[in-house]
Amino acid sequence: MLVASLVDNQLATKQDLKELELNLKRDLEVKIEISKSETIKWVAGMLVAQAALIATLVKLL
Repeated sequence: MLVASLVDNQLATKQDLKELELNLKRDLEVKIEISKSETIKWVAGMLVAQAALIATLVKLL
């Protein structure tokens, strides 16, 4: 009885592993989406800064 209880409470089933896999995939997808949006914001900011720098240089020359 003790061994059966231990097995039921401590060992992962195929369903447990499948749920873990799905959760990890979902978390990874969320992190990838966040990274994409942060990268796009960074690149857009750099483009604006570059445009401002070029505009300033054109005025000075």
